[in-house]
Amino acid sequence: MPKDVQQPIHEKDLQKWSLVEASRLELAKVLEQRGGLNADDTWLDPRRKVELGDYLALHLFGLFNPVVKTLRGLAGASHLERVQQEVCGHAISLGSLSEAQAVVDLSLLEAVFARFYDRARLINGHFNGKEVVIDSTVWKVLPRMIWAFWRTQGINQNAVRLHIEFDLAKGQVAKAELTTAKLCEQAWWRNHARPGTLYVGDRNYGGNYALLLELMEKGVDWVVRLHGDTLWVLEAEEPLSAADREARVIWAGRVRLGVKGDGALARVVKVQGEQEIILIATNLSAEQAPSELVAGLYKNRWQVELFFRWLKCILGCRHWLAESPKGVAMQCYLALIAAQLLVLYTGQRPGKRQMELIQFYLMGWATLEELTRGVTPQLKKS
Repeated sequence: MPKDVQQPIHEKDLQKWSLVEASRLELAKVLEQRGGLNADDTWLDPRRKVELGDYLALHLFGLFNPVVKTLRGLAGASHLERVQQEVCGHAISLGSLSEAQAVVDLSLLEAVFARFYDRARLINGHFNGKEVVIDSTVWKVLPRMIWAFWRTQGINQNAVRLHIEFDLAKGQVAKAELTTAKLCEQAWWRNHARPGTLYVGDRNYGGNYALLLELMEKGVDWVVRLHGDTLWVLEAEEPLSAADREARVIWAGRVRLGVKGDGALARVVKVQGEQEIILIATNLSAEQAPSELVAGLYKNRWQVELFFRWLKCILGCRHWLAESPKGVAMQCYLALIAAQLLVLYTGQRPGKRQMELIQFYLMGWATLEELTRGVTPQLKKS
């Protein structure tokens, strides 16, 4: 069969999982807290043939199921009797699926996301909950999605950027926002930084000394990597302890960033990496964060890179079911909710083998007992 012709979807290829129902329950609780939908909300219009809960449940179902890869495939799945009984209530046309994405209130998904985040347990007891990794990842989108124009490099490139705050204590995303790729990481950090929070970031966040100073004056703490050619004016060198040297710290000192020393007052910690020396700057004092702790915080930043890889490659968020700004944002929020649900139900982010077992279960080839055995051994080790 030609590659551009999609195979029809049959009921034997699809199966509901309780995760979809869990998300519907949380959505209902959010709506109850808000007093329900507004009287003029378009979802209450009697002419609308799809309900908000059914619409979002069907999209989430598509994210969990390995068979559904397009909006047309999702509409086709809604015509199956079992999917109607357990997920969306009735068949939903492709036109309705496409049109409804423009009227989804993203704040509802944000609230559902926040509820699942609050339920997540602490998995790293040596963090106090104030340490978050800040980062972003870029997804390229279709050329016809011109609203997401990013840059021209030979050809026009369209892309969106997912900005997140990753809670090191819970191993979960604490906050997320999808923007066009044009909104840089520094600008997003400036708009969302909260006093009393310790942010851990890579070189994209450590290159703007004025921003670091601005945030420090607002009561924001940071541990950020510096570029290898960063210049500063040394104020005092710090002695290294045995713990510092064990953490591969080779130098630490208090400096004024910038060639003229007109940047933020910071401590710089040099760490011997596998291939290069890593420069890390922080506004925390040596009493608040010894050099070995600074090195450890930055080392833990790689958890966010693993999360992005998992989100894109293992959860399968590489196919856009929608093309509008709201539709793309809705899919990203649902993907993050799916990630939270998987962690809540399995105790961790499933790896490739565990995700394949989950998909076998969804397709009816693995039993619930086999699924449980597949994730339980890793739970005992964690």
